[in-house]
Amino acid sequence: MATRQSRRGPGRPPADAPLPELEEILQRGLEAFAELGYEAVSVRQLNERLGMGHTFIHDRYGTKDAFWRAVMESAIRHVTEEVAAAFEKERPTDDLAGLIASVRAFHEANARRPHLTRVMDYESGRDSPRLAYLYELMKPLNDAGRPVFDRLVREGKLRDIPWYLFHFAVTKPLAMYSQAPLARLFGRADDADDHALLSTIVLNGLLT
Repeated sequence: MATRQSRRGPGRPPADAPLPELEEILQRGLEAFAELGYEAVSVRQLNERLGMGHTFIHDRYGTKDAFWRAVMESAIRHVTEEVAAAFEKERPTDDLAGLIASVRAFHEANARRPHLTRVMDYESGRDSPRLAYLYELMKPLNDAGRPVFDRLVREGKLRDIPWYLFHFAVTKPLAMYSQAPLARLFGRADDADDHALLSTIVLNGLLT
């Protein structure tokens, strides 16, 4: 007599297997997009990585693109909330302290989410609707930080550089986390706790 396990379709988990929480599903999706790339990964592969039935993405999100958007919205929201909280904690008394705290929080948040940085690196080199979507997700945080940046430049507390240069000076060092195999060859341990040092180096180049 066939068992319940043997009758299940390909790619379908056992009926009694515990289903992952939504946050875990989105995290597994982020890892799949980071490791395989948007174009290369198939819906079938995604469903397998999620540990769900082979129709899960179609049933819940409709398309791979809609699932990708949900994954990126969740990942960027977590980083944005952490950075905004650090910024607002210090900003009421000191704009500069708020900016420093937000840069440190940004590096710490991304050090814990190297897969997000890998996706951002991949998509940032392509002029596409996905890049436009990512830019819109980051826009609220950028819009909040830009006036503070401008004031600190006018006050002489930050180097007088374009906003775009500030952005890349803060974000591009995150390659140390997203390019883990290369960092490993240079001697960085996988469990290195170096985001605070990275922030200090970046800030020393930005502050007057």
